[in-house]
Amino acid sequence: MRRTLIVAAAVATLFGCAGLRMHRNENPYASRLFIEQFLDPNNPLDAQIQQTINGLRANPRSAALHNRLGQLLRQKGFPKDAEVEFERAVDADPHLYSAWYNLGLVRQARGDYPGASFAYHRAVAYRKGFSEALFQLGLMEEQRHNTEGAITYYARAFTINHSLLDVRVNPRILDSKLVDLALMRAYPNEHARESTQFYATPTGYSQPNLEPAPSPQPPATAIVPPTAPITNPAQQQPPPKPPL
Repeated sequence: MRRTLIVAAAVATLFGCAGLRMHRNENPYASRLFIEQFLDPNNPLDAQIQQTINGLRANPRSAALHNRLGQLLRQKGFPKDAEVEFERAVDADPHLYSAWYNLGLVRQARGDYPGASFAYHRAVAYRKGFSEALFQLGLMEEQRHNTEGAITYYARAFTINHSLLDVRVNPRILDSKLVDLALMRAYPNEHARESTQFYATPTGYSQPNLEPAPSPQPPATAIVPPTAPITNPAQQQPPPKPPL
């Protein structure tokens, strides 16, 4: 009886594993997706979503297509579906740092800071010096009131990529109140040196109403011409008498 139960358990385990493998290997895009009923073929964004889904039906293990579909779904207003696509992207290729970063963004947006932090750290691990991910890590640390950790991440991000200070490039710079401290950490002496940079005289500069410099020679009226030599003996002074 005991042997029968053991064999039955083993068979059930084998079938369970086989079913798990079958489920993993199934193409989730083989049948019509729930979101497809909301797509309008005349809408350019919807047309891109449909095209990407069709691509995944043919190649469900394409990390690039999963990453693209995640971005399009987030733009469409389906953040949960976008998160699933980014997870599928990093599952298909764990080295795709952009998908890790995108996964961090959607997790951070819904308040999953541990999940977002893990995703951002994966992005930095696969792309050294990933400044955008470092900035997001700093932003999360600031929101958690970890000032020292936030400044450290910010300083690394700004040192690598100065454009993160531009609100047009990085709108979330407005959400931070630690930018000045991070810049002091990143450039402890640079601000003093850069504030005393001198400029040369511009090329082609001409000073208006500039009087000519004075000549080192005295003016002609001040020059006393030498007198002509006296050649008439009558006009010459007699030589002095010798002392007695």
